[in-house]
This record gives sequence, structure tokens and C-alpha cells, in this order.
Amino acid sequence: MSKEGIYIYCIIQTPEFSNNFRRQIDKMFDIRGINNRELSLVYYRNVAAVVSRIPVNSFDHLEINELTSFVSTHQKVNEKVMNNYDVVPMSFGIIASSENEVQDILMRAHIQFKTALMKIEGKAEFVVQVMWDQKIFLEELANINPEIQKLREEASINKGILGIQVKLKLGKLIYEEVETHKKAYIKDIKAFFEDLFLEFSLNKLIKDDMIANISFLIEKNREQELDIKMQELGQKYEGKLRIKYIGPMPPYSFVNINLGQGNFELINNGRKLLGLGEQATFNEIKKTYYALAQKYHPDMHKNNKDQEEHIKKINQAYSILENYCRSCDECMDKIESRRYSFREEDVKNSLIIKSA
Repeated sequence: MSKEGIYIYCIIQTPEFSNNFRRQIDKMFDIRGINNRELSLVYYRNVAAVVSRIPVNSFDHLEINELTSFVSTHQKVNEKVMNNYDVVPMSFGIIASSENEVQDILMRAHIQFKTALMKIEGKAEFVVQVMWDQKIFLEELANINPEIQKLREEASINKGILGIQVKLKLGKLIYEEVETHKKAYIKDIKAFFEDLFLEFSLNKLIKDDMIANISFLIEKNREQELDIKMQELGQKYEGKLRIKYIGPMPPYSFVNINLGQGNFELINNGRKLLGLGEQATFNEIKKTYYALAQKYHPDMHKNNKDQEEHIKKINQAYSILENYCRSCDECMDKIESRRYSFREEDVKNSLIIKSA
């Protein structure tokens, strides 16, 4: 009999329970895990991992049909759980050796999970995919672009090296025009949904006729508004583009959990980014954050991608420190003037479960 491990599907927020408490949830969610196994929860403080038992085998050796089935089950479990909870989905294929190791993962990445759960609370991912008929588009482009028309005529007349040069120039011009139109479409679609989405992510194109594959983070209760927007967008580009959306889905594109990074590394990097010392009150953290947020606000640095990325890091650092302070307050009575320590020993001690 092969050794069994614990397969991790996703992380959810729960009320605080004993670290030994474990509850069967397959009936609640009306779904089974990979290999038709029962689902259960492994708790650490106020987060829990949705898991099931699984033989410890490398997925690399599976037949494509079996692997596809496992991936599908992983996604279905996460989607079902999302009906009842906010979900931080884990990547496919994460297996721990035991429930104790799952708890160790939850403890080690506790601040990351809490920060991610706060970020995606009440939200879901919706993917908008845009397709076109490139042949029809190129024909239309040739009819309205005089420079392309001219080069096509020259290419049909000239032979030899001169003809090759003209064709290369024509190919480059067509490519540039196609890319320009693609970018214009993406920009317009983003602007169309601007009052709906909180964040967006450009995904890899998965079909030859696909020109955009955009994930949007949207509040779940605004799905009906998205439906109306999609109908309006379809009417606007009727005959030019085919547009569809997939969702709601767990926010795979908007959470980035690094299981190799512990709580101290995360908090230490965050407090350094905000320019804080090894101790600070929460008011000092907020004051520093607001000053930096104002200094690096996108309106102050328009069209500066580096500054846009920097403000995202500042926001993330503040969220991490805010969650750390909340975690400390859960263990101790909240005191307004408390100075929170960012020293390694204190950070690790503040996140350890104290057994009764």
C-alpha cells in the first residue's frame, strides 16, 4: 500500500478552534475530493486548509486523462467551497506529509494567508476573453490603410531582392498595426469595466484567434452589473470581436502565496519598505504609510510603471503589518499605545499557538 499524504485545495477563514479540532465538510459542500476522498479541514488559529487524503505519488507519471480529471476536481472543490467562504486557492499539486505539516504551513504563512483573505473578502475572479477573425481584420485593414495598399502593390510588381525588402517592410507595418489595434481594444475593454473591477491581470493567450485574456477582481454581488456590461460590450463590437466571460472563480490571479517565505521574512521586509524600526505603534505605522502613499500616489507619477509597482508594494507592506498587529491583538488585550515588535524572536512567538 502506498504512503498517503494530505492534499491541500485552498485556505479559508474560520472562527478560532482548538488546533486539534477537525471537522468533516464533504456533506456541507456536497462534493468529494481527488480519488473521491472525503474533504476535511485542518485548522490553525482562525484559518483552515481544505484537504483530503491522497496517495503520495508524483503527478508527472499520470496519464493525461487522469491528470486532467485531478485538475478538474481541484478546481471544482475550490469553486464549491467559494459558495460558502472566501477562498485563497492553492496551486494544483501541493501535498503535505501529514496534518501536522499542513498546520506548520498554515503557521509559517499565517500572515500571508490572512492578508490574502482580507484582500479578496467578498470578491471573485472573472475572466474576459476576446477573440477575432484575423483574416477579416487584415482585409479591412488593407482597405482603410493607404500605406499598406501601396506596399502591397509594390510587392506584386517588384521581384528579387527589392521585392523581398518591400515584403519585409509590409510585414512589419501589418504587425505594428495589428499590435496597435490589439492594445487599443484591451485599453477600451479595461476602461469599459473600470467602475467594476478592483484589480486586473493580463493572462497568457491560449488560442490563436485570442487577442485578450483578462482577469478582473470584482465584488461577487456585482455580477449582474458585469452581465449588463458584457451585453453592452458585445453590441459595441458586434461583427468585429467575439467576447465572453468565465466566472465567478476563486481569485487565482490575485493571490500570490510564497510557502518558502516565513512570517518573519515577510514582516521584516514590509517594515523596512515603510522605513520603520524594530518597534512601532499602529498609529506610527499608519502615519508612515499615509505619507508614503501620498508621495507615491499614481496621480503624482502618471505613466510611470516603476512608481505604480512601488505603490503596490507599499500597500502590500501595510496590509501585512496591519494583519500582524491584529494577530498580536488576538493573543493579548488590545492597547492603543502598544509598541509592536518586529524582532525575529518576537514575531515567531506572537504567532505560535499556546496549548491549553
